[in-house]
Amino acid sequence: MHAWNELTLEQFAVMVTAAEEAYLNNVIDEYGARLEWAKARDTTIPSKLDDAAKRQLIPHFASVVLDLIERGWIELTEAPTLDRRHDAEPIRGAKLHETLRDPASWMETPDGRRRMVTLTHTEAWERHARRASNAVEAED
Repeated sequence: MHAWNELTLEQFAVMVTAAEEAYLNNVIDEYGARLEWAKARDTTIPSKLDDAAKRQLIPHFASVVLDLIERGWIELTEAPTLDRRHDAEPIRGAKLHETLRDPASWMETPDGRRRMVTLTHTEAWERHARRASNAVEAED
């Protein structure tokens, strides 16, 4: 089985976002779009999750992201502003938990605020994906 096939839909949305080195606030929309695609079999349909639905999903996705961080498969960094992405700092410890609880990390807040939290996959994920792929090839 390929590593990607082992993932839940939520984990898949997180890992796709990390592979794209995109923002954490893309994860729930990625998940919502994939829910729609599964229903319609059409990959052009965007997420239909409204802000209330997204807010309800934040605690669940926070635990999914935390689990993937604990596995060593992804990392989070935060830049002070979009134009200062090169100044991004790793997010760890208590700040990690605060970041994952903050709705502004996941979506734009009513006042238009949004944190610049970026997901990236790690070498540990790459090794895991290679091992899984090699195991499949060895079976064939």
